[in-house]
Amino acid sequence: MRLGRWLAAALALSALGCAERLARTTKPPAEAGTLDQRSQYLKAHMKDGRLYILSQWSVSDATHSVSGYGDLFDPARTLVGSGPYTIALGDVALFETNVVSSSPTIVGLSILTVLTTGVTLACLTNPKACYGSCPTFYVWDGTRELLQAEGFSGSVAPALEETDLDALYRAQPSGRVLDVRMTNEALETHVVKHVHLLAAPRPAGGRVLATQSGALWQALALAPPHACTAAEGDCAAAVRTLDGRERTSTTDPSDLATREQIDLEFSAPAGQGALGVVVGARQTFLTTYLFYQALAYMGRSVGAWMATLERGDRSLLERVRGLDRALGGIEVLVADAGGRFQPAGAVSEVGPLAADVKVVPLPSPWTGVRAGQPIRVRLRLTRGYWRLDLLALARLGTRVEPVRLLPSVMGKQKTFPLVTLPGDEYRFRFQLPEHPERYELFLESRGYYLEWMREEWLREEDPARAALMFLNPQAALRLLAPEFKRHEARMEELFWRSRYARP
Repeated sequence: MRLGRWLAAALALSALGCAERLARTTKPPAEAGTLDQRSQYLKAHMKDGRLYILSQWSVSDATHSVSGYGDLFDPARTLVGSGPYTIALGDVALFETNVVSSSPTIVGLSILTVLTTGVTLACLTNPKACYGSCPTFYVWDGTRELLQAEGFSGSVAPALEETDLDALYRAQPSGRVLDVRMTNEALETHVVKHVHLLAAPRPAGGRVLATQSGALWQALALAPPHACTAAEGDCAAAVRTLDGRERTSTTDPSDLATREQIDLEFSAPAGQGALGVVVGARQTFLTTYLFYQALAYMGRSVGAWMATLERGDRSLLERVRGLDRALGGIEVLVADAGGRFQPAGAVSEVGPLAADVKVVPLPSPWTGVRAGQPIRVRLRLTRGYWRLDLLALARLGTRVEPVRLLPSVMGKQKTFPLVTLPGDEYRFRFQLPEHPERYELFLESRGYYLEWMREEWLREEDPARAALMFLNPQAALRLLAPEFKRHEARMEELFWRSRYARP
């Protein structure tokens, strides 16, 4: 009954959203004088994430401001005020005009902006392969600035705001100063609450590794697998080092949730203490495709759906995460003395852009295993959902407390939160401790982002299928499997070719 009521409410919101007939045009504040005066309502997206919906609006060149009567919404799109407003153009990130046939209240709930993605041939070829990104972070690797982290990839709405920890595993600072470049390279709005650097003391000759929960552990020694067996055969060469040479697979043509397994054999590295399985991986573009497909099915009602998410209870938020749970993470199992595989933990880092490195500590029966003893590990994961770049067995030392470093911000806006639009970039400068080579570096970012709708997606609006993705994700993954399979071979190529803003 509870599911039935939620479905009825969702379909009602979809029907309400479908009644909107919006012709949206966006302008930067520098072009405020060219705003379409025929628009009954003007939406002013502010740099701090707030939104004004104004009627009877006008632009003043003399005072560099816009005035009108209307409503003010906070970043979560909760109504916080109504009345006459005068807004300085310098505080505005983007103006939007709408020719609408619904009330200003419904217009105010529309968080995402409908724009064309006809910016590249790749997007026109397959709109679900269009480039999308959370904040992307570039760090020097000794040769060049390398994309080494992506922030809070699963935070696609204010209600899903979270803190993300990424290992800068390939960072090579040349001195005591580390520059991190953050970019917005897609048709999105990013709200970045903070960017910090964590510097964790390394053991001599070792590394520091993060668990899925964010705990940091010394890794005294790492051993690559001497055997790696998957459906395609030997996969050891692809996973020995974090170098961009990845092991991947393709999805099942009838069910996107179909699992596969990878069997690994290790010799326990030297030393004493606990062992941990190291996984360096990123997701494939299946996750991006599914997110974009959900937005396409929501269509013109996406604002209403997002508003429901922001105002809903925890059960609704959990339902939104249903697809992630159906696809799952990378499960780690280890063989006991009898050859039975026992679960040890899982890794699940959202995002297709940059590989992250995590460790899964093995349970107590594997503490104190002597050097050279054979260890058999099995990974269980969804086919075609993960790209594996590094697999290793680590001898763990003690838990590490990092030094937290705050940045100086180099850019137009100097303080957090930073609200970025396509093509924006900021540089953060961190002062490292003495002897920076003795520290492992991790990037901690917090925030959320809002995906802009693409006009090409609106042709697939389907409220019933949108509801199916939330209410029965397993059925949705079976339904979408044949369509994704038709595009899978070119998803990676088209995705990278369709960047809106290139670094």
